[in-house]
Amino acid sequence: MKELLESQAFCTGILFGMSLYEQKVIMAHEKKQHLRIGENLYYIQDGRERLQELMDKICK
Repeated sequence: MKELLESQAFCTGILFGMSLYEQKVIMAHEKKQHLRIGENLYYIQDGRERLQELMDKICK
């Protein structure tokens, strides 16, 4: 029984941590800001933004 509870607590912790990172990613995207995870910076683009970037490069 103890192992089952420890396993459930571990899984709950993992899900909670993933949820926190998901919220960080969504917030950064909505604010069009960089996303920092550890020492790394990321910028999130949606499909339309990426397509516009490619079109701008092609049409120069």
